[in-house]
Amino acid sequence: MNKSADQERGGRHSRQPAPTPAGGPPTRQARGAGMHVYKPGQGPYVRWGSAVAIAILVLGFADFFYEQLARVQNEWVQYLVPVAFLVLLGYGTFHLLGQSRSVVDFMIATESEMKKVNWSTRREVLGATRVVIATVIGLGLVLFAVNIFFMFVFESIGVLRIGMLASLFGGGEAE
Repeated sequence: MNKSADQERGGRHSRQPAPTPAGGPPTRQARGAGMHVYKPGQGPYVRWGSAVAIAILVLGFADFFYEQLARVQNEWVQYLVPVAFLVLLGYGTFHLLGQSRSVVDFMIATESEMKKVNWSTRREVLGATRVVIATVIGLGLVLFAVNIFFMFVFESIGVLRIGMLASLFGGGEAE
């Protein structure tokens, strides 16, 4: 078999990469140096929100490591361990939020579902908040009244000795 015929069919001597199926993912060669973002224009708000939350956690852990390594006499260790931790988890976060197909597809679907939610208007939220506050105050007053009632009952039968009846109804000093 000659080389030109083999190259025309895309064989092992071919210099062109094998074609990808229409609509399929690009091959590993087309991705470059491993920094390709899977579906880059989709789900940006969920991805960025997750990245910020993870960054806050990672920075907190790096600060914890830095503080714990303050006891070590070697400054290189104190600085390099948290920096290495930041770099490793930074790349891990990028891989998780940018390249992991299942995670990225889940985040894209989450953002899509959030756009479908029928969010309440400001007026509805304020009305519902007023109802909740009034209900909490009303229940608090009812429970206060029930508590006072039981205090009177238990004091009158001698279980409690707090002198509430005497102080409220002019009986003088409490016992």
